[in-house]
This record gives sequence, C-alpha cells and structure tokens, in this order.
Amino acid sequence: MTGGRLPSPVDPGLYLGTVTEVTASQVQVNFPNATARPERRGLSRGAVGDFVFIDCERVKLLGRVIETRIPDSERLSVEPRLGETPDPNPIGRVQLLAAVEQGHQELRRGIPAFPRIGDSVHLADSRLLAQLIRNAVTRKGDVTLSVGRIDAADGVDICLPPEKVFGRHAGIFGATGGGKSWTLATLIQELKGAGGKAILLDPTGEFVDIDPVDEVFVFRAGAAGHKLVHFPYRKVTEDDLFSLFRPSGQSQGPKLREAIKSLKLVQAVGGAPPANVVFYNGLVTKRGRPRAAYYAAIAANANAIHSPLCDFDIANLADQIKAECVYSSDRDQSANFGGLDPATAGYCETLVSRISTQINSPELECLFRTNGTSLVDELITFLADPKKDVAVISFRDVRFEHNTREILLNIIGRHLLGLAREGAFRERPLVVFLDEAHQFLGQTVGDEYGSTVLDSFGLIAKEGRKYGLTCVLATQRPRDIPHDVLSQLGTLFVHRLTNKQDRDTVESACGDLDRGAAQFIPMLGPGEAIIIGPDLPAPLPVFIHPPTSPPDSRGPSYQSFWRARREGDVRVAQLGDEPIIAEP
Repeated sequence: MTGGRLPSPVDPGLYLGTVTEVTASQVQVNFPNATARPERRGLSRGAVGDFVFIDCERVKLLGRVIETRIPDSERLSVEPRLGETPDPNPIGRVQLLAAVEQGHQELRRGIPAFPRIGDSVHLADSRLLAQLIRNAVTRKGDVTLSVGRIDAADGVDICLPPEKVFGRHAGIFGATGGGKSWTLATLIQELKGAGGKAILLDPTGEFVDIDPVDEVFVFRAGAAGHKLVHFPYRKVTEDDLFSLFRPSGQSQGPKLREAIKSLKLVQAVGGAPPANVVFYNGLVTKRGRPRAAYYAAIAANANAIHSPLCDFDIANLADQIKAECVYSSDRDQSANFGGLDPATAGYCETLVSRISTQINSPELECLFRTNGTSLVDELITFLADPKKDVAVISFRDVRFEHNTREILLNIIGRHLLGLAREGAFRERPLVVFLDEAHQFLGQTVGDEYGSTVLDSFGLIAKEGRKYGLTCVLATQRPRDIPHDVLSQLGTLFVHRLTNKQDRDTVESACGDLDRGAAQFIPMLGPGEAIIIGPDLPAPLPVFIHPPTSPPDSRGPSYQSFWRARREGDVRVAQLGDEPIIAEP
C-alpha cells in the first residue's frame, strides 16, 4: 500500500451486511454478524464508530456506523439464560460521508450516487482509508503535517498540507483534559518541522518551555532565556487608549480626543510652537489664545496628527485635558478661545484622575514603562530572522486589573494586522495561535456611558487570510466565541465537549458535522479529536500524536502535597491542649 495502485475499498472478506433502507444522509443495514455471542465472538462485526464502504457498483461510499440494534420483537434472543433462542437479526444505521469513484484512488466530498436496497456493506480497512484520505488532500511532493492516526495502532499517519489546516484559520475545541493543549503543541511542533513561522499568545505560561519555541517574551522578569519586553504606548492606537481610559461619551470623550490632538501637535513640531500658538511645559495653552493659529498649525501637520498611533508624551495627557476645558470662544474676542469652563473641568475630573492613576500603576507597566526591550522591535527582529520559527508571548505575569490582559492582547493583534495590511506576510505567511481564546474574544470594556469592543482578532479572522495572516483559536468554551469569528474558521479540531451548548455551537458553525457525527463528541477519549474542514473529504476521528515536548498544563498536586503533610513534613506540636501546626 506504499506505492502503485490501491486495492479496492470493498473487501469480500470484510463483509458486514446489506442495505435495507436509504435516506438522503443515512442508510439502514442488516448486520447479521454483529452479535457478540460467546460462540461467535471471533466473527462479530459491525460496531458503532466503525467505518464502512458501501458497494454501489461504480461508486464506493464511505460511511460510519452510528447505531446498531435488534428489533424489539427479538430483544430476548440475546439473553443466554433463557435457553435455546433463535439467532438475533441486528440492524443498524450508517451515516454517509464521502465517495470513491471508479478509476480514482481518493475520497471525494459529496454523494454522487445513492445506495440501492440490497447493496453490500463492508468494513473499511483503516490503513486503506488513511491512504485514500491522504490522496484526497495532498499531492506528490507537498509539505505535510502529521497530525495523528485514524486507529492508534494502524501505523498510518493522517498527513495534511498546511493550507488545509491553517489556510482558512482553525479552531481547537475541547473540555479540560480532552487534549486541547497537546493538539496545539503538536501543531506547533509540526509547523516548525515543516518550515513555518508562528507566534503563540500564551495566557498561562504553559507553553514557554516546550522545545519548538525559539523566543519567549515575558512582561515581567522570569527564567533565564526569557526576554523581558513592554509594548510601547506610542505604537498603540487612539482606540486602544479609549479602551483603557474609558471616557464617557458626552464630555470626556471629545476632550480626550482634543487633548491627544494637541499633544500630537507638540510632538510633530518638535516642541517649537508655531506662530501665535503657545506651548508651556509640553502642553498647548488654549485659554485666550487665537483659534485660527491653532487650527492652522493642526492643518499644517495633518499627517502626523491624524495618524492612528499615539506618538506623544503620555505623561502630559492628564494636564492637557485640563487645558482643553475652556469655552469654545471668548465672549469679547470671538476669534480667541475662551476662559476656563468650570463645568467641563468638573465633568472631566474623574477622567483626569483615572489617567494619572493608570499610567503610573504597576499593572500597566507593560505599556507605560520601558521595562526590557520593545516588543514591537523584538517582533520585527524575530520575523526577519530565518533561523527562528516559533515565538511565545506569555501573559502569565500580566494582571487582570484595568482589563490589562484583554487590552494588551487586542493591541498586539491590531499591530500584527497592521503589519499584514502593509504586506509583511504575503510571501511569508504567519500563523498566530491564541490559547484560552474565550477570555479575549468578544470582550467589551467600558460602562453605560462609553464602551469599546476589543475586535482585533475578529478582524484578523475576517480579513487576515488574504494578507497571509491566519489564526488558530484554542478554547474549552466555543459558545463564548463570537459567531462572526466562529463562522470564519475553516478547520476544526474538536475534542471531547460535555456541555450541550458547546456541542450545539460547533454543530451550527460547521455544515459538515451533522447530528450523527456530533453524537461521538462527548465520548471522545483524551487525545482523540474529530477533524472537520471544507477541504477534507469527511469528518475524521483521529488520535492526535502526542507532542515530543508537552506543555506544562498540570494542575495542583493534591496527592503529593497532602501525602507529605500526612507523613510528617508538616509537624504537629502540642502546646497544652491545643494542637499547633508548625511549618518546617
């Protein structure tokens, strides 16, 4: 089976039964040898989950057994204690998946011809099935990723080309313990071996020590070899600052935008004020100053001022907002800005206080301090280095206060999308992996007066593919992924999902996963997944290869800690009648 023409999918020696009923998506089959009676156990064939081929003359249809049973009138025939009983007549249902047409050696999507009553059904050889799948998705000489096996013991890998896995974005779904993290690590390992380039956004730090990683970026000093970085606030956008500072829409929002405009003017002219414009301690003074001169300076530096990036001194932002709180014109001299507007200043007081607090808070050092090197510069170096393939950005030490994690990840996603729009990845595609995606996608920060949607990864999912930027979203809660993002995912690796809402979400998002195939999802074992995708001939149940360097996804060790306490590592000293726990 390693070369030459493949044998027929229909093997008379693997006969299972005969078609007795046909619908648009399923067939009913007689399974005469499916009964597990002791004297016939060696002949028992036809179990739920088995792949089968239906012989339709010129077309061989691939199906999967989703139900086996015996008629109600014969249910006592399998009871060994009731003496001699007639042999049972099991029947079952087979879900139709794909087809092998005569003269071809590959599986093809769709059902070109439906079975007829009396067509024979044969058990599928797992090695032949794996080869038919490989022929369907790969061409000779293609670079492929070995993701797993249909049968853990069959020795034949399921190999998919990278464009089938990453070309239309991908999702990895699974409940805790289902193997989601291992699948992510295996895909990264295969990507590196195939010559790909990837960035992994790691919320928990469990992937920082796996072998395929070439660079690890952290936001607080950590282990040797990890690079301490910050994301310079001058590279974030005004929308990101609005997400962080959450101004109300009525008064605070317009004054914050005006203050940003004024500080960009200071930066654009290098601190030398234009004619009739007054700067004081890095601020633009408006009170009583000519309006025309200010707006002329704004127009003369329009390119810098209308840039979405926040290229100005953030330390002056709070004070500049105060300077913006003036009447729009002087009552006596309409050509000038007016005096202090105490009402507006009062409305903006909470915003000024919030900005002063946040830019000096330890939680936001990753943005407003120069700890370590610039992540922007490090990413440019990494992307240009032909010897480095995989980088991890760890969020383990990023705090939850002020929505810092969500906003920082949104900023990084927006930065990568900006690079993609500039053409950075058209010839050198980049894959971005996001673990625990439900923590970040679809988030809105703010309050009833003003809110901002963190949508950078939603935009990557919608438009990144055409620029060579694709994402892989891993989550245990697919129901929390926005529908507009979920609909953009092409290939799905679905591990065990026990929550019905999660299963319904996956089923509704994927046209290839009908109710019959979805029934297997709650029963998948650790490391087993169903791979679904528009470029695959059928949903494939696969045992994912264990990564050579698994992530550190262990939870707390109750056994070792409690055993140590019980055996005396924590000594109990008696003082009077009160037992005192004394730590060594």
